[in-house]
Amino acid sequence: MSALVTLLVLAAAPFALFHQALEDELDGFRWTVGYAITELGPWLLLVGGLGFMLPVAISAGLDPESRMYPRSRRELFVWGVVLYLLGAVLAIESFDVWSYAH
Repeated sequence: MSALVTLLVLAAAPFALFHQALEDELDGFRWTVGYAITELGPWLLLVGGLGFMLPVAISAGLDPESRMYPRSRRELFVWGVVLYLLGAVLAIESFDVWSYAH
C-alpha cells in the first residue's frame, strides 16, 4: 500500500510544482514531433517513468512465485527511476527557462 502512495506522490509532485509552466506550454499546443519532443518531453518522460514503476508498486509485498509478480521487476524499476529522474531534471530546467520569461 505504501508503494502506491509513494507513486501517487511522485506523480503529483512535478505537476503541482510546475503547473504554471505546463499550462503555458499546453496553451501553445501543436501537433508536431518537434513540439512533443521539446515542450512536452519532460512530462512524457515523467509519465513514462511512472508507467514503468506502476507494476512494481502493485506487486510490492506479493510472493515472488505469484502470477501477478512481474518477472522483470528490477528492470522495470530501474527504467522507471531513470526516466522519472530524467524527466524531473528536464522539467526543472524547463521551469527555469520559463521563469525568465515571466
